[in-house]
Amino acid sequence: MRKVDKFRTAITNFLGKQKLSKKFLLMYFFCVLLPLVLTDTFLFKSVFEAELNNQSHYRDIAIESYVDYLENLLEYDAQVAQAIDINKNLNTFINTPYDAPYDYYDELMSTFSNSFFSTLSDINQDRIVIYSNNPTMLNGNYFHNLSEAEKEVWYQKFYAISDVNEAFYAYYDTAPVASTPDRNRLIYIRRMRNTKSKIEKIVTIEHKKSRIAGELKEIPVNCSMFLCCDDYIIYSTEPGANRLNLLDKTSHKSFMTVKEVKMYGSTFKIYAFTEDLTITKVIMNNLPIIFAVLLFTLVIPIVMMKMLERSITDRITILGKAFGEGNSDYFQPIKDISGTDEISDLMHNYNRIVGINNELTNTIYKDKLREQESDLARKNAELLALQSQINPHFLFNALESIRMHSILKGENETAEMVQRLAVMERQNVEWHDDAVTIEEEEEFIDAYLQLQSYRFGERISFDIDIDEDCKKIRIPKLTLVTFVENACVHGIESKSAQGWIFVRVYKKDDRLFIEVEDTGDGMEEADVESLQNKMNGVTIDMVKRAKHVGILNACLRIKMMFKDQVKFAVESEKGIGMSVIIMIPEEMITTS
Repeated sequence: MRKVDKFRTAITNFLGKQKLSKKFLLMYFFCVLLPLVLTDTFLFKSVFEAELNNQSHYRDIAIESYVDYLENLLEYDAQVAQAIDINKNLNTFINTPYDAPYDYYDELMSTFSNSFFSTLSDINQDRIVIYSNNPTMLNGNYFHNLSEAEKEVWYQKFYAISDVNEAFYAYYDTAPVASTPDRNRLIYIRRMRNTKSKIEKIVTIEHKKSRIAGELKEIPVNCSMFLCCDDYIIYSTEPGANRLNLLDKTSHKSFMTVKEVKMYGSTFKIYAFTEDLTITKVIMNNLPIIFAVLLFTLVIPIVMMKMLERSITDRITILGKAFGEGNSDYFQPIKDISGTDEISDLMHNYNRIVGINNELTNTIYKDKLREQESDLARKNAELLALQSQINPHFLFNALESIRMHSILKGENETAEMVQRLAVMERQNVEWHDDAVTIEEEEEFIDAYLQLQSYRFGERISFDIDIDEDCKKIRIPKLTLVTFVENACVHGIESKSAQGWIFVRVYKKDDRLFIEVEDTGDGMEEADVESLQNKMNGVTIDMVKRAKHVGILNACLRIKMMFKDQVKFAVESEKGIGMSVIIMIPEEMITTS
């Protein structure tokens, strides 16, 4: 126990002399990094073993697929050969001696017309040939004299064993026959002994190696394959493979699976190879995972540790400086306290102590001086407010005097123009609330368009259509009329013919639609796209830099009021007109 206590005391004294940054580093190494290295080593070992097991599984599956293919192929060949062997008409045709070639040919046609043999020979086989020692039969497509087969390799192998009834061989002819250039074949042989006869008969079913390769190629495998029969490579997934390639591959037995299958007198060997699995290959194959592990076990923890360290040490440094600074009158409070942990609580407590201390140092004179300065500032603000009220009040009185003077002189049209101008100016200067109802904005639009009618005369017509359930919805002041003004200035003013301005407000598909349409000159497609992008992406900096801020100002205020949930669309065709559509989600709107 004493040794343990001494060791604990030594560690405590050592850590007490270290700075917080080193303490955090030691904590990360012993509590995070070292356990992670051990864990990752075990994990990597598990991944490596799992990859080895997967490769072995892939090889087993591939070999079983090849075995199934061979078994199915030979089983079908055996069934076909048996069907030929038990066919009485076919055996009678072969066993019969013929007096003349014409008799043989006549019987051949009769037999083929009443036999399934011609059809069977075309189903799933490359070539079916029946050899017999009947000297009166002529050599043809399906029937040959047995003497012709005596020089073949398969015949010599087959007849070398007397008690064999059927066999399957792979062979390569050393001297290919001109009429059959593809002589790399697999051949199934069966003695025909179903009927008693002195005539010796065998049936052969030959498969071209190219056909076997084509069908094996369709079998999906995840490894390199070799199918061998005795000393021949029947098929390989590697183009141009030979015995040397196979011998080289068999030297890596850890990544090889081989199965030997004996069928009908031949020994088939099926080899399956997967790539040599090394630590380097496993790392390269799992590079994204390794990078992810390093990122989450090394980089991110180090960054988080550093951020944690700074969140503690930086604020402790600020607190230490605050205690060490100050003049004879005040302690300086800590500004911008971040966080809600114990250190931030300590900083808040320090600020409270500083506040109490500073309040005690304040004298009555300083308090009174501060009050006097505050009173002076308040009076100046009130004076400016009164002055700002006098200016528009004086303007409205002057406009009312002009309107009354015009009425007394019978100038009713001038009086009406002045009245509409007063409505517009009153709306313009009353900024106690930036939001108005659409109904209030409608009055201003109507006054503006009526005033424009005096200017354009019959060149301008307008129609305002606002659904009743939309009139109490609040929008930023003087935004809708900005789009109407733009329609007048850029649409109607530049067109000599009569033009229309339409204002529509309605609800559809859980959205509020505001449309301002004119039948002016319209815009080019590129200008329309540019304007729509600016309206949807408007910022305060864009408004500051823009030469013409009306539309962008209105769009920015609408986006601010509805928290960027607004979409602007511009539709225009040169010489036809232009339409601006404002779409606002219904859940964002408010009413008065």
